[in-house]
Amino acid sequence: MNKLWKILSYRQDNRSNFMESLLADRGIKTKKEKEIYLNADLKYLSDPFQLPGMDKAVKRIEQAVKEKQKILVFGDYDVDGITSTAVLYRFFKKAYNLEVNYFLPDRIEDGYGLNLSALKKIIAENIDLIITVDCGITAFKEAEYLKEKGIDLIITDHHTPSDQLPLAEAVINHHLVQQNNYFANEIAGVGTAFKLIQALRPNVVKKMYQELLPIVALGTVADIAPLKDENRILVKNGLELISKDRVLGLKVLIEELKLDKNRITAGQIGYIIAPPLNAAGRIHDAEEALKLLIVEDENVLKDIAKKLIKINKKRQQEEEIIYQSAEKKIKDLELEKEKAIILADSDWHSGIIGIVASRLLEKYNLPVILFAIDQNSNVAKGSARSISALNIYQALKFCSSELLTFGGHKAAAGLSIKPAMFSKFKELFRRYLKQNLTEEDFLRREKIDLNLKISELNRDFVKNLEKFRPYGIANPAPKFLFQNLESRGCYQMGKENKHLKIYLNGGIQAVAFNLGDQADKIAASNFDLIGQAEINYWRGQENLQLKVNDYRSVNDISTALIFEKNDYQFYDFRNMKNKNEKLENLLAKKVIKKAAVYVSHKKEKNYFKNIHPAHCFFSKERDLESDYSHLIFYSLPFSLSHFNNILDIYQKRSLTPKEKIIFLFSERDIKFNQQIIKDLNRKELALNNQNQLDFKGSVRYNKLSRRMENFMTFKNLIFKENLFDLIANVSNFKEDKNES
Repeated sequence: MNKLWKILSYRQDNRSNFMESLLADRGIKTKKEKEIYLNADLKYLSDPFQLPGMDKAVKRIEQAVKEKQKILVFGDYDVDGITSTAVLYRFFKKAYNLEVNYFLPDRIEDGYGLNLSALKKIIAENIDLIITVDCGITAFKEAEYLKEKGIDLIITDHHTPSDQLPLAEAVINHHLVQQNNYFANEIAGVGTAFKLIQALRPNVVKKMYQELLPIVALGTVADIAPLKDENRILVKNGLELISKDRVLGLKVLIEELKLDKNRITAGQIGYIIAPPLNAAGRIHDAEEALKLLIVEDENVLKDIAKKLIKINKKRQQEEEIIYQSAEKKIKDLELEKEKAIILADSDWHSGIIGIVASRLLEKYNLPVILFAIDQNSNVAKGSARSISALNIYQALKFCSSELLTFGGHKAAAGLSIKPAMFSKFKELFRRYLKQNLTEEDFLRREKIDLNLKISELNRDFVKNLEKFRPYGIANPAPKFLFQNLESRGCYQMGKENKHLKIYLNGGIQAVAFNLGDQADKIAASNFDLIGQAEINYWRGQENLQLKVNDYRSVNDISTALIFEKNDYQFYDFRNMKNKNEKLENLLAKKVIKKAAVYVSHKKEKNYFKNIHPAHCFFSKERDLESDYSHLIFYSLPFSLSHFNNILDIYQKRSLTPKEKIIFLFSERDIKFNQQIIKDLNRKELALNNQNQLDFKGSVRYNKLSRRMENFMTFKNLIFKENLFDLIANVSNFKEDKNES
C-alpha cells in the first residue's frame, strides 16, 4: 500500500439522502446543529464573556478610554496579526472616536511577538495600555518588564498556552475555556480580537459587520484555522460581505488581482488574496499590508495594492530558489529511514521557509522543518509543517530541551535553535516519531464522503453542495468516489503539460491538476477517481466539472479503499486479478509489520510460510500467535461465525487499537468453499449412514444443512460493495455473543 482512501459513507442505491450523509459525516446530526451549519447566521455567535479574563479586559479598556490614556495594539507580521490589528484599529476609531497606536514587529529585527527591544521603543511613547493580538501567550519576561515600567498589558492570543500564564491585567485565549463543546474553540488571533470588541460594544460591532467581518474572514482563512462552528460563521458571512466594498483596500486589491468580488471563495483568500499581505511581513514591512486595511484614500490604496503584489512576486522568486536548494539537499537524505525532512541553510530567508516547508510536505508527505541560520546571532529560525497523524507542537515540546523557543499548532509551528544543537534535536525528533507513529501514518490519505455515479451529477446537485461552503480545514469540499470509469478522451494542458482534462460519460469533464504525466495510464484502462463536483465559471459560461483529487486503475494494488467504523478498518482488495501477486506486494511493504494471514488451502499456506517466515499463515485459529499489525484474509471464511471467531482471536493478539483487516479473496473462492462444505457433509453423511441412524430426522442432519445455508448468507454479505454492512453485522454478532 502506498495510499489510503478512507470512505465515510456508502450508498447502494440512488434514493438515500446524500445531504444527510454529508452532514452526519461532519458530526452534524441534530436539528439545531443542521440549522446552525446550513444557515450560519450571526445570531449563533458565542457570548464573548465565556472567555476567562474578558470582564477584566473590558473594565481596563473602558477605564483607558474614559481617562484618555494612550492605548497601543501590539500585533504580528503575518495576515492573522495584521487583520487582528486592523479590526481593533477600525473599532476604536468608530466606537470611541479614538485612533489607537499600533506596533507590528519586523520579522528579522524583532522576531515574533512581544520582545524587549520592541517594548523599549514603545515605552518611549508614554503608552499606558498595551493590547496584544495574535501573540503574547508565552511572553513571561516581557510581561514582567512592562509591570516594572508601570504599563498595563492585556493579552489576546489563540496559540497554545504553557502551564502558567504571563503576568497581565487579562489574558484572553480560547484554550483557557473549561466548558465542553465551546463553540469558539478554535478561533484564530483575529477571531479572538473580534470577541474582545464584541464584549466592549456589541451594538456598535453589529453596525460595523460590513467593514469588520471581511477582515476577520481574511485573517481566519489565512491562518488556516478550522472552518467549523464559530469560525465558519465568521468566514461565511465575511466572504458574502466583501462585495459591499466597505473595506476599500480589499476592494482595490481584488480588482488589481482581477478577481470577481461577488464570487470570492475561501480558497481564493488563501492562495491569491492573502499572499500579497503575507509577503509584506515576510520580506518587507507588514505595516504596508495593515495600511491596505485601514486607509480610506483609494488612490493611496491602489499604490499600496500594486506594491504588495510586486513584493509577492519577489517573494515567489525567492521561494523557488529556496525550494530548489532544499530539493538538492533532500537527495542526500535517507527519507525512508529518517521519516522527516529537517534542513538548514544560512542563505535561506526566515520569512519564506514556511511556504517552502508546506510545498515539501505536499510533495513528500513527511513532517518538514526548515531552518534559516542567522550567522550574526548564531541562531537558526525554523518553520515546521506536519502530516495529519502528527501533532507538531507536541513533537517540538518533546524536543524542547534542545530549542531556544517554539510555539504553534497541531499542523504548523515556529521554533528557534542554536546550530550546534541540530544533531541532538534531530535525534530527539526521530525518537518521538518512532514512539508515536506507525509506518501506515506516513501513507498518503484521502477522505471520501460518499460514492456516486457520474449519471447523478447535475446542476441542482452541485447547487445543493454550495450550502457546505466555505471550504477549508475541518470543512473540506465534499469528495466523491466514482468507480469503474472509462475515459472518452483525455489530453494534457497547462504549462509544461502538467495538468489533465478527462472526458467522461454524460458530457462531464474532469480536471486533474499535476497529473499530466498520467494521461496514457488513464486512457489505457478503467479507473476509479476521487473528485469534487463544482461549477466552473469561465468567460461568462457555467460548466459542470469534476476537480480530481486522486485516481487509481481498477486493479491498482497500491491504493487501498478503507471502510472504517467502530473498532474496524476493512481494506478492500477483493476481486482483483491476481491475489497471489497482491499478497506478495503487500508483505513486501514495511507498512505491514507482522501479518496474520488466513489461508485455507494447505499447499498455499506452506508455500507462503517458507518465503515469508516473518509473518504467520494459518488455517485454524489455534495457530495464531501474537503481536500482529494486520489481519489478511487471503482465503474466504466459511461463515459469519467463522469470520468472527478469527477476528476475536486476532483482536486479542493485535498490536493496534483498531482491527486492520485486509480482504484479498475473490468470488473465485466461493466454489472452493462450497466444495469443501459438500465434501465435509458427504463424509459426515457416510459416517451416519454406517451407524444406520434416521439421518434426516437427526440434529446432525439439520446442522449439515445449515452449514451451506450459513455460507451462502455470509457470501452475499461479504461480497456486497458496501462493507459497512459487514461491519454492522460483525458488531451485532459480537454484541449478541456477549449478551448470551
